[in-house]
Amino acid sequence: MMVTIALGIAYTVPLIFLFIVRKFDLFHTGKFYFIVVTLLWGAIAYLIAARINPALIDAGWVSRDQVIRFVAPILEELLKALILIYLVQRADFNYVVDGAIYGFGAGIGFAMFENHEYVLGHINVAFAIAIARVFSTNLVHATGSGVIGTALATRRADPTWKSWVLILLGYAFSMAFHIGFNNMVSAGVFLVFAIVFGFIGLGLIWYAIKRGLNLQKIMFVQSLTDINRTTKNEVKALTSIEKIDELLRPFESQFGRKKKELVKDMLSKQAELGIKTSLLDSASNENQKRDIEKIISDLQSDIGLIRGQIGSYCMMFVRMVYMDPEVKVFDSLTARIAESSTGQKGGGLWDRTSDKIKTAKSEEEQS
Repeated sequence: MMVTIALGIAYTVPLIFLFIVRKFDLFHTGKFYFIVVTLLWGAIAYLIAARINPALIDAGWVSRDQVIRFVAPILEELLKALILIYLVQRADFNYVVDGAIYGFGAGIGFAMFENHEYVLGHINVAFAIAIARVFSTNLVHATGSGVIGTALATRRADPTWKSWVLILLGYAFSMAFHIGFNNMVSAGVFLVFAIVFGFIGLGLIWYAIKRGLNLQKIMFVQSLTDINRTTKNEVKALTSIEKIDELLRPFESQFGRKKKELVKDMLSKQAELGIKTSLLDSASNENQKRDIEKIISDLQSDIGLIRGQIGSYCMMFVRMVYMDPEVKVFDSLTARIAESSTGQKGGGLWDRTSDKIKTAKSEEEQS
């Protein structure tokens, strides 16, 4: 019975961690079937590593202690990352958050299969082994491949030499993080320190995802505002995606939950549309560019169909809900005048007019 419970913990808790991390994908652009693929690959990577590591020891190239402390962490991070290299090159891959989540999935898949072997190999202390591993070793595995996935994903949006440096740093950090953990555990530290180490890794993945979300918002705002029928207020809603349920509460109370879910689906597809548009210029070849253009075309069609399901009146309400109450006519006039003054004869007159409008706006707000 205790072994069964231990195996349940060894499989369930890592999947719960993956579920929690996936919730950070606020734009819902990650593909569920890719997560399943990464989990399966993680298990395959474990089986490969479980054959290579003993073979190196049997060949006399390294000692068992050297494998545990140095060789295994390096080999395992390389193997787990192979699926990420493939996924990042696909046209339907989106952005940094996807890379972090897929990487986390590969690490969890590896850790779950490794948990199975450890629990069955230590039946007398199976429960303690399961608890210790899911809150320490498993998170270290997930962190390592998650960081590599983040670095590889950055390459898609930034094809310059700087992204190659970031990839090298990502691999180096993941291996060093894993080596540090294995050496710490081999030295016989208290379990609590191993668990703290694991949660530090989880915090790093959270930070990487949070930063990726913020950077992506900046990248696709311009892309979406250039796309026909995507309004400025819809873009504003996407950049405030963390508060989307709060933003849509008035809409839901008037039109129901079904319409609200359609709006959320539309916004997710608009986010993916913006991401894909921003990736066009960094496509590695013409085939990839054509594939991305096909996805963009399909997304535009899907968005049009969803808008039809939502209805014209509801769409009007949606756009009004997103309207920031602080937006006034003066903002629009000032922007237009500033734009007109650039490089045009009489620009000084327009600039002075703009200043007067700003002054009038300030006096209005004070009154």
